[in-house]
Amino acid sequence: DAFRSSLIALLTSAGYSCQGYALATDFIAEAATLAPGSLLLDLRIPQMTGLDLLESHAALLERFAVVVISGHGDIERAVRSIKAGALDFIEQPFASDDLLTLVKAAHHALTRRTTDGADRRDATTKVASLSPREAEVLRLLVADAPNKIVARTLELSVRMVKMHRANMLAKLGARSIAKAIHLAMLAEIVPWLLPPDRRYEKTVITRLLDEAVGHP
Repeated sequence: DAFRSSLIALLTSAGYSCQGYALATDFIAEAATLAPGSLLLDLRIPQMTGLDLLESHAALLERFAVVVISGHGDIERAVRSIKAGALDFIEQPFASDDLLTLVKAAHHALTRRTTDGADRRDATTKVASLSPREAEVLRLLVADAPNKIVARTLELSVRMVKMHRANMLAKLGARSIAKAIHLAMLAEIVPWLLPPDRRYEKTVITRLLDEAVGHP
């Protein structure tokens, strides 16, 4: 209790809002109501250990960046905690500045994870708004297929391909094909598998001529 109180005092003085729990079960009972944040987790808490919590409640801990506190002789378990999803660990005794550095790093990691997750969800929502044909065009573009190859593969005219591509870009809110492909990758869209002879429409000579006149 005294150690936990001292940690809360240290983190509060550094500007963090903190909540302490004596048992893992106490944390589990309230975890769903807590805002995303960093979790300092002692490996040697009674009843359910910190490692038990990591290994049995991974889904519950997705909104938290976990830093494990390990005692002397706990290195093997600390390594297991990293494999179970902890961001880092710190061994006792430790300096206050070292702990604050880890907490700051955990905060930044959680922010990146939250931002990346939001970007993926946004991309998935946008891609889901595409018509089946527009989704096929996107998959072919991810496979680096030019318009003529897209048209041949889907048995469409180049004009229709361009129309579907324009509609696709509008729905995705993308100003370029590169942005559309980026959204497709975030949404984990599987590229269209093209046979080797259909991947490129231009010969090497044509590509060199295009580059020479500034039209790659």
